[in-house]
Formats: sequence, C-alpha cells, structure tokens
Amino acid sequence: MEGAEQVAATQQAVAALGRRWADVTLNDEEDDIFVPAVEEGAEQPAETAPTWRLVGRFLTTKHVKAEYMSQVMASVWQPVKGVRVSELQPGLFLFVFFHDTDIQLVLDGGPWSFENHTFVCKKIHDGEILVSVPLDSVDMWIQVHDLPLGYTSDLILEQVGNFLGVFIKIDDRFANAPWKTFYRIRVSISVLKPLKRRMKLMKRDKTTCWVNFKYERLHNFCYFCGMMGHLHKYCLKARDAKIPVEQYPYDENLRAGFRKGS
Repeated sequence: MEGAEQVAATQQAVAALGRRWADVTLNDEEDDIFVPAVEEGAEQPAETAPTWRLVGRFLTTKHVKAEYMSQVMASVWQPVKGVRVSELQPGLFLFVFFHDTDIQLVLDGGPWSFENHTFVCKKIHDGEILVSVPLDSVDMWIQVHDLPLGYTSDLILEQVGNFLGVFIKIDDRFANAPWKTFYRIRVSISVLKPLKRRMKLMKRDKTTCWVNFKYERLHNFCYFCGMMGHLHKYCLKARDAKIPVEQYPYDENLRAGFRKGS
C-alpha cells in the first residue's frame, strides 16, 4: 500500500507541476535577462595580447579553399604581425590581426579580391555574434566624371556619394587644383543592388546633363544586370534576354582606367 501511495503522490506532484507551467508563455522567456555572475575569489584570466578582428566573405558561389585563400590574402596584405584565418561556416571567414595598423590597411585599402571575387568584410567587436554580422556592402573609390563647372563643391560630391550608396569621404589630395577631369569619392556600395552607371543632374537653369561613374578596383560584375559577384555568362537574366553582349547595359567602361581597344 505504501508503494501505491507513493506512486499516487508522485503523480499528483507531476500534475501540479504541469498545471503550474501550463500558464508560462514565451513572453516570460523573453522578459528574463541572464546576468553572468563572477565568483568571489576566482582567479581572473591572464591578460592576452590585443587582437583586431574582422569577418568577411567573397562574392562567389564557388567553394573557397580557406588555406590557400589565407596564404594569398596574407601575401597581398603583408601584415607586420601576421593574420590568423578560420572558417566559421562555409564561405564565411574570421580574420584575426595582431596589430591595429594591419586591420586598418585592409579596411582602408579595399576593395580586395580573391581570384577576382570581391571581398566583403566588417570589423567586429566584443559582444557581436559573428555569423549575424551583415555583409552587404563594400567601400570603394568611385570616380565622378563630367560634373559641370559650378557643381563640384564638397556638398554636391557628398550628395552624389549618397546617391551611389553611403558617402564616406572625398579624396582631397588635389583640393586646390583649378579643374579636374574627375573627382574621387569613397562610398559604401550595396552588393545587393546593381551598380549605378550614371546620374542625371538638373542644373540651376533647369537643364540636365549626365554625370558618369567609374569604379576603381571593380572585380567580377555582370554586364547585363550590373550586380557584383557573377559574370554575364552565368546570369539567368542575361540568358533569358537572348540579346547580344554588345547590347547589354554595362561593359568594361565602368572600370576606372579602362581604355577601349587597349
């Protein structure tokens, strides 16, 4: 009898516990905040050498061999204290630098590429979730051509940068030159949208003119849809269009420094 009573008591306790938790909702879970506690008297971890980190990916659907890629990028960047590369998940990489000037060179000198696939990266800080960092833009130098006289102020150049993406800065190395064939601005460009070839500028007299853009260090992009990351021969839209390559909206002239026939 005692065994039966114990079983019954256990069943009643389980039922009561079930009724108690039946009223718990997901909101209770969202409202709870976990604050890690530090044990009193626990030894603090020894200080380690500072590191600087960025997470990045390449605009390609091809498999990137991490070991070979890390050797190539290290030979290009030549970090004074080296770089450690690890693959977080297929196609997503963590780069750890051991000197602040090394990571700054990477951030300021891009866009970089591996096998002509554009490298998209972001600097990360403590507390960030590596696989959740948005990798949807790349910083590029863009040449602004055919700006009419009287429309080359810093304010207008900033507005042009925001038309292209998110303005970062102006190349002011030749700020005092009376006239330039083009102006250079650094812009954060979305890799999820087509590149912009030109912009129609309305002048003060209500007439318009075309302002043209050229992209420095522009890697693989599609001549048909204007997206970075693939070539027109692999573009479904281009294949469905069934028109000659010569009639595509884009060509090599979008690349700065290109000369037709050279």
